Amino acid sequence: MSPAPPQLFDNGYYPAYAGPRRRIPQKGKEATMTPGRFDGGSCAGEQGRRAAAPLVLVLVFAALAWANTVGKNSCVGQDACTGNTGAVGNGSCNGIEACFNSTGNVKNNSCNGDIFVCAGNTGAVGNGSCNGDIACDFNQGAVGNGSCLGDFACIVNSGATIGNNSCIGFDACFVNSGVTIGNGSCLGKEACRENQGAVGNGSCNGDFACDSNQGAVGSGSCLGVAACLNNSGNIGPGQCIGDHVCENNTANKP
Repeated sequence: MSPAPPQLFDNGYYPAYAGPRRRIPQKGKEATMTPGRFDGGSCAGEQGRRAAAPLVLVLVFAALAWANTVGKNSCVGQDACTGNTGAVGNGSCNGIEACFNSTGNVKNNSCNGDIFVCAGNTGAVGNGSCNGDIACDFNQGAVGNGSCLGDFACIVNSGATIGNNSCIGFDACFVNSGVTIGNGSCLGKEACRENQGAVGNGSCNGDFACDSNQGAVGSGSCLGVAACLNNSGNIGPGQCIGDHVCENNTANKP
């Protein structure tokens, strides 16, 4: 069963995945657990010994299959890749629960940070992307190369495709739900935070640019501090350039 959607902290941030960890064996009628060599206990009785043998083999084969998908210098840290089923490149998924319960493939030098970087991620992550604490936690969309860099960047991105060298900065593309974000876009603190519109190439660059934007943004538009912040109109190419330009705009600008 899929985990329930994460709940917001009081400060507006999502916690990392808090799903089940290891299963704790329980006492049964045929066998009981006593201190021993196997995970702090041993199964008493012939039935317990018979059940333990195939279980050990399953765990060994599962571990080998998982290990074959992991590159060099990867999955370093407490539970860094526990429950992960996606391929992991070199130098990736490092940090506490960095790729915990992740299913998306992660390329080289990606998903690195102190904690929960790509936990619960289901999207494919390119090279040098999703680096920063909780950067791509619960991300669902494909992330290009050199993108989603900074704490909370792209957290809970809901299926939008993110191009190369985009969503860079603290909270950049936080909870983004736009259809797609082009290359070299959403650069700056909280740029495209809670964005809902498609963003072209080289757009929404500047601190708070396109924060809470709801309209489509063409290429080379919404450039400057708070440009297109809280915009609800559709913005064409090369429009809304300058600090605070098109802030709270409601009109279409072809």
